[in-house]
Amino acid sequence: MKRKAFTLVEIMVTVLLVTLFLGVVYQVFSGTFSQFFKSSNKMTNLRAASLILERLKSDVRAAVIPCGEDEQPIIKDNLICFTRSDIDGKRSKVNYEFDGKEIIRELAGERTRNVNAAKVTGFTVTESTEEDGNKYIVVKIIVDNEVEKDKRSSSSKANQVELNAVLYPRFYLESQSDEEKYWNKTRES
Repeated sequence: MKRKAFTLVEIMVTVLLVTLFLGVVYQVFSGTFSQFFKSSNKMTNLRAASLILERLKSDVRAAVIPCGEDEQPIIKDNLICFTRSDIDGKRSKVNYEFDGKEIIRELAGERTRNVNAAKVTGFTVTESTEEDGNKYIVVKIIVDNEVEKDKRSSSSKANQVELNAVLYPRFYLESQSDEEKYWNKTRES
């Protein structure tokens, strides 16, 4: 006699094989998407830190030599204040200050919003001197958009981005080249 149906054992073996196959496919896709989202978060943090640093570098490039005591640069742990010149040659003070949540840029007494909407968790500015006497500043920016640090997995902790930069601002006379010193003396006279 010929059978026209599947036995219960054949059905259970088929279900088991399909379940194993789907489990493997799920693990592959889950790992892929998880890695994609981790990379995406890290890139977002890196982009945010880069935008903050670029804005600061732009202002440092426009920095001028202090003419008086009120234009002397101030560099503290989470604050940098210096005088810069705009396109028209107008001199104005610019401050970058970290208040624990965001970096606030203040130009000529007008407080602007934060430099970037990113979750900045650290901002430090330190002043250093090279062996030959040239002064420079080191800027460190830490961005991490994860708010609840207690509930984080070890893989999401790796999304934090720390960006360091060394800047040689013009407001340090020691850091100027011989050509800059010459032209600055020429402008003064």
